[in-house]
Amino acid sequence: MSTAGDHSTENPGHYFLIFLKMVPGKTLSPDALGRHAAHLSELDRSGRLVLAGPIPERLGGLIVLRVASLADAKAVADEDPLVRGGYQTYELGTWLMSNRHNSYRPEPPQEHEK
Repeated sequence: MSTAGDHSTENPGHYFLIFLKMVPGKTLSPDALGRHAAHLSELDRSGRLVLAGPIPERLGGLIVLRVASLADAKAVADEDPLVRGGYQTYELGTWLMSNRHNSYRPEPPQEHEK
């Protein structure tokens, strides 16, 4: 996987999203949550985690990553203990952040990034 420095230099304001969704009928154990927290901690230490947290209205959560590609984001999602343990499923997305630095007009991803 790419480091935060590699990605942020290439595509500032370009992030990848993991939308996590609980699997009906599965109850999270403290052990599973602990493994998930350790996974997030490793992503943070490696500079790939931007932010993460639960979304109570969706019965799931969101992980925002700074990685080089959607394939890298998929690899991170597939490594998540809650996904591997069958507690959650996920959807991926690309987020192009609008802000004053890009005059609120983010650049679309290049053809090779789709």
